[in-house]
Amino acid sequence: MIKRLILIQFLILIIPGFLKAQEQAYTLEACINYAWENSTEISRASNSVGIQNAYLAQSKADREPNLFLNGSQTVSSTRSYENSDTDGSWNRSSNSNLSVSLNSEITLYNGAKLKNTIAQNKTKLAASETDIQTEKELISLNILSAYINALLVIENVKNSEAQLQSTEKQFELTEARKSAGIISTSDFLNIKSQYASDKAAFINAKNTLRIYYVALMQLMNMPINDSFTIQEPNIDALLKVASESDANLIYKIALGIQPTIKSAELNLESARMNTKIAQADALPQLSLGGSISTGYNSGLDQVNFSEQFSNQINPSIGLSLSVPIFQRKKIKTNVTIANIQTQNEELSLVDLKNDLRKYIEQACIDAQIASSNYLALQEQYDAENESYHLSNEMFTQGMINSVDFLTSKNNLVSAENELTQAKYNVLLQNKIIDYYLGNTILF
Repeated sequence: MIKRLILIQFLILIIPGFLKAQEQAYTLEACINYAWENSTEISRASNSVGIQNAYLAQSKADREPNLFLNGSQTVSSTRSYENSDTDGSWNRSSNSNLSVSLNSEITLYNGAKLKNTIAQNKTKLAASETDIQTEKELISLNILSAYINALLVIENVKNSEAQLQSTEKQFELTEARKSAGIISTSDFLNIKSQYASDKAAFINAKNTLRIYYVALMQLMNMPINDSFTIQEPNIDALLKVASESDANLIYKIALGIQPTIKSAELNLESARMNTKIAQADALPQLSLGGSISTGYNSGLDQVNFSEQFSNQINPSIGLSLSVPIFQRKKIKTNVTIANIQTQNEELSLVDLKNDLRKYIEQACIDAQIASSNYLALQEQYDAENESYHLSNEMFTQGMINSVDFLTSKNNLVSAENELTQAKYNVLLQNKIIDYYLGNTILF
């Protein structure tokens, strides 16, 4: 009984802390790290690195001598005619032969094919490692976009709630004035209708937030969690940070750090190595080989097994030279194909650089447009907000009807929604610029 009470007290103490940890809001960094840890694409890229490591280790081992143990045993049966003084006859005799040998060979020269193969596999390994970074950055950008969209909807929910509370107060005031006979029925019904509409807008905003949370969790490969929330950064402080707008400068920086460009450059280097490897097949190949062998023949019945095996040891060593003379254009064809593949890799690199330049130019234009649009909408919101407060005071005093008041209110709501959208668009565009500059995609 005492143990049970201790266990219950322990659970009472630990469960609230556990639940609090479970409900802790996710930062952008936490979302990105979770997505990385659960990404099958990153796992596949890591597996590719493992494969390239194996290829590199194999190409290095090809420089070492090999060693083979060979053994064979044959049993033969022969029939021969034996002629004696009295009579001749056919007799069959059996013979057993055992041979064992150790053979080794090492390549001394093959037109630097081994050297270039090792260099090529190192390049392929570096490209595979770069591909992991490419996958991580792609995931980070997708998470960033979904995270900012969720932040936008969070603010929309707050705005809708504030609008609902404002309308609720106005509705209570209008209801009291209706009871006192100060306001017309039509004005009262208009405010009541607006109140119902704001309720629906608030519920819709909360449902939309849930949808965006689900979308973010799915990008992270996280099971749906009803308590999932995200941490809200200081947006106003982030918007005050100036963003680089010189597309040429950003492009020069991005060329040196973008993993897709690095990977394409490494693939081009690998293709050039492929040409050298193909050309090596036209050069002589020199190998050093050696062997040691022994055996036993049952036909030598006057010498026992151990004596034969120990005395018939035959070592040998030699050089082997292979000079290609004619291979039915095989080497020429391989070199031609390798050169064409190199040209294709060069074209791919040009395309990637052009695409990168276009993306950066577009990102700079989008950032400039988003910033100017945000400033314009800020002025519009300030004007609509001032107009609303005046209309609210005039409606309260009975100087304007509900239609004019609600028109002013809806204009403010529209301006607020547009301003919120523009604010988070500026944040997204600035973060995209940061990405091309190599800055961390975090708040």
